[in-house]
Amino acid sequence: MSLSSSAPRRKAQPTRSPRTSLLSTAFATLLTTLCLSSLPVTAISAHAAEADPATSPQSAPEIVAQQAEVGVNGDSAASAPVASQEAVEATAGAAEQAKNDAEPAADAPSAAGEKQSAETDSQDVAENNTKDTATAEQPLTQFKVMLDWYTNPGHAPLVLAQELGLFKKHGLDVELIAPADPSVPPKLAAAERVDIAISYQPQLHLQIDQGLPLVRIGTLVATPLNVVVVRADSDIQSIADLKGKRVGYSVGGVEEVLLSTMLQHSGLTLDDITLTNVNFSLTPSLLTRKVDAVTGAFRNFELAQMAQEGVKGRAFYIEEEGVPTYDELIFVANSDSYERKQAQYAGFLAAVGEATAWIINHPDQGWEMFRDSDPALDTELNKEAWYATLPRFALRPAALDAGRYRDFENFLFERGMIKKRQSLSHLAVDVNAP
Repeated sequence: MSLSSSAPRRKAQPTRSPRTSLLSTAFATLLTTLCLSSLPVTAISAHAAEADPATSPQSAPEIVAQQAEVGVNGDSAASAPVASQEAVEATAGAAEQAKNDAEPAADAPSAAGEKQSAETDSQDVAENNTKDTATAEQPLTQFKVMLDWYTNPGHAPLVLAQELGLFKKHGLDVELIAPADPSVPPKLAAAERVDIAISYQPQLHLQIDQGLPLVRIGTLVATPLNVVVVRADSDIQSIADLKGKRVGYSVGGVEEVLLSTMLQHSGLTLDDITLTNVNFSLTPSLLTRKVDAVTGAFRNFELAQMAQEGVKGRAFYIEEEGVPTYDELIFVANSDSYERKQAQYAGFLAAVGEATAWIINHPDQGWEMFRDSDPALDTELNKEAWYATLPRFALRPAALDAGRYRDFENFLFERGMIKKRQSLSHLAVDVNAP
């Protein structure tokens, strides 16, 4: 049985050979015979009476030694005859010869035993090292994450966390999935078809109000990306100049509320403009002058896309036009499974945070790694968007700004977008909170 590396080990004891035992016994018998033959019976009897066999069991050589001491130092030394010189010399010679013959036989088993012990120790260490390595390689937890749209620089921390091996460092085998329909990810997270989905804070408030079991567990982009964009060569210099203009949009609902708030901030209403649904063709519609402005554009994409087409754009930032600030891209998960998966969520967000910090420190190298992860990402637009997005990433993805979620909940309730106010714990959580 092998021992653990921390278990004490016993040194192998030398084995006593049969030859050594035989010689020792013969030597003891010879010495006893010689000595007993030279001592009187009375001396032997007297000394034997002094010994306590119950507490001091002694071998024949020890008894002989004690009898010799009695003969030299005891009171009966004068009457004890001394062995002849020839007998002493014969006994000493026999003892020396027995010692010489016994030593080689005794040493050989000892060396062999020590060698065998060393080999056993080596084998045990190797076995323990193998066991430690196997224990260190814990199985990874499979984890599905659905993006909000096709992979783009807004997903950089996730892609880099994958490329740098940070998800695996935190025990996760993450699969990043791009949706065919951008409205699907939160629904799949609510149904636990995926572990995490990327969504938008404004949409989260509406979806929870509709009864979806969702909760925000982290933030990817910590500022609004939504802007109203116009052509820089137009006569629109402020939101107030939108009066009587055509404004294109992609998705109704929240976008209309945000636009309405911006207009109200400048003394206008939705009745003062003409809303035109352009689906997802925001930039083309603006470039071809189909509309005078678009809402729902992303500040890190549409402006760069327009510049590539030789048209400079002008943006109006919603947080500067009366709309409460919010998290643009967030991580949402099924609220019912939160406690069961909290450790995995914390590990996931830790990896995203480490990747974000690395990107901020190495933006150029980060872009190259992001670009090389998929040939389809190697475009000039993505490169421009990469650098425009970096300042927007949440440096602490798990951190929760409670006031931001309460304020936006109130904002939507006051405008009739939700039926009732939800408590903060129903909207968002801090996975690192005790």
